[in-house]
Amino acid sequence: MKGKSLILASLALIISVASCNKLESDLEKQMKIDDEKIQAYFLQNDIQAQSHNLGFYYKVLESNTAGEQLNKNDVVKFLYSISLLDGTLIESNFTEGKPALFKLNSYTMIPEGLDYGIKLMKKGEKYRFYMPSYLAFGNYVSNHFAPRSNFIIDVQVLDKMTETAVFNMQKDSIITYMNSAYPGYEITESGLCFVDSIPGTGYSPQQGGMVTVDFKRKYLNNALIKSVEGVSFPLNNISAVAGLQEGLKMMKEGGSAILVMPSSIAFKESVCVIPRKVRSELVRDKIISEEVLPYSILKYIVKLKAVN
Repeated sequence: MKGKSLILASLALIISVASCNKLESDLEKQMKIDDEKIQAYFLQNDIQAQSHNLGFYYKVLESNTAGEQLNKNDVVKFLYSISLLDGTLIESNFTEGKPALFKLNSYTMIPEGLDYGIKLMKKGEKYRFYMPSYLAFGNYVSNHFAPRSNFIIDVQVLDKMTETAVFNMQKDSIITYMNSAYPGYEITESGLCFVDSIPGTGYSPQQGGMVTVDFKRKYLNNALIKSVEGVSFPLNNISAVAGLQEGLKMMKEGGSAILVMPSSIAFKESVCVIPRKVRSELVRDKIISEEVLPYSILKYIVKLKAVN
């Protein structure tokens, strides 16, 4: 189901507080504590780093003066590693998994401070960020790090794209996939690819009408994201992603279909979480609502059980 995540100004502020004055006082205290820890780390390891007015620090590891500057709303493709100040590596996609994507300065990045840090970079550059807890995960309790942890985050920007370029690239990938896996598919103007695998014999859903469906949501490599049975919702452009609603209108009651869709009619920019392994915890604890990684092509296997 579609549900735009609300990113708080900082995860440090998710705790309940008695008053705005207390909130400000707690935040100011934490800012001082974090900065003292980072400064002590610099002194102990003879590190020189530049400070940002938001409170994080950064070093340029690899510069690219000829690279394109990143701008607001660019879709940024990057590699990263994230560690604790003591050197404990939490996650790296320099050697594990695929590059991450996120929409720059769109309030869809956790840690929040990384959104502002990457804005400083150019295509092809590599930076190291020293991120205080109040610009990261605050007092959030994770299986992978302690509350109020400060982080070292290395980022290498591989590319920047417009959302139109992302759509065109994804459409080409989907067509290649569909030609191989499902010859005879239909494709719509939105980029949705439709396979009527078991044609239904009942009514077709209409805008505003209720449907009851079973579905499996997967990535294009068939990795399962979510499986749902007997869920009912109206076709009203709010209750489900656009691609699923469009595909259901092409079906008949009692039928099953395969829908493959670009991110533009699925979860779009979603929320980028670094490290990725914390994403499921944030969903579980209702800090974010989407399980789906940013700018993901999705595959739905859908059974239309009832039309009301």
